[in-house]
Amino acid sequence: MLSKTPVLDSLLRRGGSFLAFAFGLYLLTRGVWGMGLPLLLLAAGMRGWLPQLPDGVIPGSATRPSSVRTADLVIMLDSNRQPVDGQVIRGRFSGRRLSAMQAGELMQLRAEIAADFVGRSILEAYLDRRLAGWREHFKDDAHARGFGTAASDAMTKQEAYQILGVKPGASAQEIRGAHRALMKKIHPDKGGTTQMAARVNRARDVLLEGH
Repeated sequence: MLSKTPVLDSLLRRGGSFLAFAFGLYLLTRGVWGMGLPLLLLAAGMRGWLPQLPDGVIPGSATRPSSVRTADLVIMLDSNRQPVDGQVIRGRFSGRRLSAMQAGELMQLRAEIAADFVGRSILEAYLDRRLAGWREHFKDDAHARGFGTAASDAMTKQEAYQILGVKPGASAQEIRGAHRALMKKIHPDKGGTTQMAARVNRARDVLLEGH
């Protein structure tokens, strides 16, 4: 998926797979697909967030995948690893191609696949290329309808377990311990992003509800 490099080795050694995933996501949002996508997929595979390896990808190789399969989506890539289209494989939009979906439908799909952490991240990067300014528009529209913060904070327990890397039914002590360990690696002061730190905090809060 991605040949070992000093940069990758350093990321995995210092921050683990979560920091590598965060950096891969950061690169995707800036259009650096050649490095960002394979880094994100390698980190996601290490954390068990992918149902299987993407088509044609061999870990540790430079093979360029023609598609990426996640729990809810199959994303087609060009020779530069940039998304050109995709197909929904689960849920109410199952069978639909991304290129045939309207902007409103894509926003609904984004909300529907919240538990597919990898798929949602790649979909958002696809939207960055297809619908310039969609993030600002969606934020304004959400606030106009009165659910801006609630919508952005929405997270299932399944997604929270995946983010913190703990098993379902984990104790409050295990949840807090996993949260502290991750925050030491992906806190903005340590080179992480505020977005990823916020998601880790939200995952902790979701899992501690009821404890």
